[in-house]
Amino acid sequence: MIFWTRRRMLGLAASALPTWAAPGYAQTTWPTKPVSITVAYAGGGAIDGLIRYCTEQIQKRHPEIVFVIEYKPGAGGNIAADAVARMKGDGHQFLMTGSSTQAANVSLYKTLPFNPEKDFAPIASMATVPYILVVNPARVPVSTFQEFVAFVKSRPGQLSYASSAITGRLAGEILKQRLGLQATFVPYKTLAQVVSDIIGGHLDYAFGDPQGYLPHVRSGRLRAIAVTTRARIAAASDIPTLAESGVADFDVSAWLALYGKAGMPAFAIQRFNQLINEVLEAPEGQAFLTSIGLQPLLGKPDQLATLQKRDTLAWAQAIRAAGITIE
Repeated sequence: MIFWTRRRMLGLAASALPTWAAPGYAQTTWPTKPVSITVAYAGGGAIDGLIRYCTEQIQKRHPEIVFVIEYKPGAGGNIAADAVARMKGDGHQFLMTGSSTQAANVSLYKTLPFNPEKDFAPIASMATVPYILVVNPARVPVSTFQEFVAFVKSRPGQLSYASSAITGRLAGEILKQRLGLQATFVPYKTLAQVVSDIIGGHLDYAFGDPQGYLPHVRSGRLRAIAVTTRARIAAASDIPTLAESGVADFDVSAWLALYGKAGMPAFAIQRFNQLINEVLEAPEGQAFLTSIGLQPLLGKPDQLATLQKRDTLAWAQAIRAAGITIE
């Protein structure tokens, strides 16, 4: 939920030897077999682009490393996380996920089949995902956020909205709670499905990552109303923030990160962290992130662990205040 810059990440206090780094492994070479990455999102979007860019760049530098990527979207990332938690670990099993799975879901769902802290080893934070609020202009003929609020309030309970991401749903629920809006949330598994339905006139508005919506905003089929982060985003600097539009202190974004299965040897954790950071710290990596609407969020494993703990508490407070639960 909290928007973290690289400077803030570097300022996080270092922790002692984490319990998720398993000592005692004599082997120090990694990897020794194909590296398995289970992605908690559907293919084809910005997140898919990010993990593929990273693995392709790593393979260019280290041709001996082989990656096997599998997609298990759904249930706010819980399906993928549960799959990795159940795997037999040998230092080569990883989860590409985000703050919804690792920080928000524990407060959203009554039960989880895994423990977000105990079942995974933090490897590397990668990027933050800002969200944009878009409308179908044929169904919601507004141009500003103030007009949007007035339109929704004039039709209590009549409008529907969607997001394929838990954080996008939370942005919508928090906005409804703070402004007294009444609209029906429709859950979707993939961003592509949301985009198709809002363009097709089956939804009124939606929250999602910029890469999925901006091409349709530019074509005129959708209209961007606001971004959910505290600051405007580089990919669409003309879109105002919700805070600018009158919703004080509104700042909702997600972060993306790589985790390993708990018990992973420390040398594997440090090596994969180094490989990811080398790719995304490079000027080409920074430019790639901007091109797909993401913002860099790099750091060490212990900084990711601290970020996860802080956002777990922050989301718990926000979710309680908004009265949101998922069965």
